[in-house]
Amino acid sequence: MNHALDDQVTASIKGDVVFVGSSAALYEARDLALALGYGRAETADGSVDYAVVDDDALDGICSPADALLLAQVRSLGIAVLTVNDARNRFRIGAQALSPA
Repeated sequence: MNHALDDQVTASIKGDVVFVGSSAALYEARDLALALGYGRAETADGSVDYAVVDDDALDGICSPADALLLAQVRSLGIAVLTVNDARNRFRIGAQALSPA
């Protein structure tokens, strides 16, 4: 087991993630993030570490509420992850935290 990676992943778990969109893939990323100990935020604020945004929302195919939330995320400079990027990031974290 790579303890350096394990420590790095554990140290990076903090704050909340806001999820923008409604795709099944987004829900998978949400479940992975919650399993790692991230909280789920309904609004964008200073405690949010990431925003995970599905492809439809990124393309502007979303509800007005999701469009507003994405605009808030961008105005606050919160890191935006695509669903694919988030699933990869959170899977790596989950693998590093699981016992060998």
